[in-house]
Amino acid sequence: MPGVNSLSAVGLSRVLSSDWGGLNPALIAKFYPLKRVQSGGGWEQSRDTRELAKDFTVDDGFEVHCPITDGTQETSFNWHSPFEGAGAESKAPTLSAMLQSGSLTPVIEAFITKNGVNSTSSEKALEALAQARGRTGITKLNSTQTFTGMPPVKLSVTLHFRAVTDPKSEVRDPISQLEQWAVPQFLADDGLIAGAVKSGGEDGILQTIYPSVTPQILAMKYGDMLFQPMVIESLSKPITNPRDASGVMISCSVQATICSLVAWDRRDIKKLYL
Repeated sequence: MPGVNSLSAVGLSRVLSSDWGGLNPALIAKFYPLKRVQSGGGWEQSRDTRELAKDFTVDDGFEVHCPITDGTQETSFNWHSPFEGAGAESKAPTLSAMLQSGSLTPVIEAFITKNGVNSTSSEKALEALAQARGRTGITKLNSTQTFTGMPPVKLSVTLHFRAVTDPKSEVRDPISQLEQWAVPQFLADDGLIAGAVKSGGEDGILQTIYPSVTPQILAMKYGDMLFQPMVIESLSKPITNPRDASGVMISCSVQATICSLVAWDRRDIKKLYL
């Protein structure tokens, strides 16, 4: 079937993709499901067939291949200045501003003139005020930033699909697979108590308390980079694109936001590049 590489050999995935002719493979992004390795120390590609509920089985043996554009990687870091309030400016902001600007001097001079204060004392007071002009309590310590964490890495990309011979296998199937990966794999129909009564405890205590299954963890390979583990945070697609006689879209561009499962450190950056 066009657009689907239905390899049946053990260990090979079925590829859902459009026909892009001689496009450089390095420009094709490859998405596939992940599972934790048995030792629990990392991730590997999943090709398992899993039964999530009675009469509901999930097949992980698929990959989605497509060219991407408008791709950006956003990595933000939270830095905070906890000592900003340690200076005199935060304790007496108005007085500090008047001393720094010199606007307090005319006030003191007027007070001295009106009340006939001793000239020697007044001169010393005015000298002290002059020394404060242009001075500030801000120091490097006040402005020192401390690291308070970071959110997961975020990728924004546009995925492209087009039909050359078969819109269903080249456009609809790969987009449907992405949507199936993005949503929860299974949401239980009944509440906790009703589910426990119906199953009679046969599913085990954990499955009884947590009957639903979270969305699929994915990997994205593009160029010389391997992003894993990742999750799909959002998908946006048009629904009024041109369609064939049977109603299937013949081309579609999907906007996707993909996030890392956890925040990255230096080890993850080293693993990113193949």
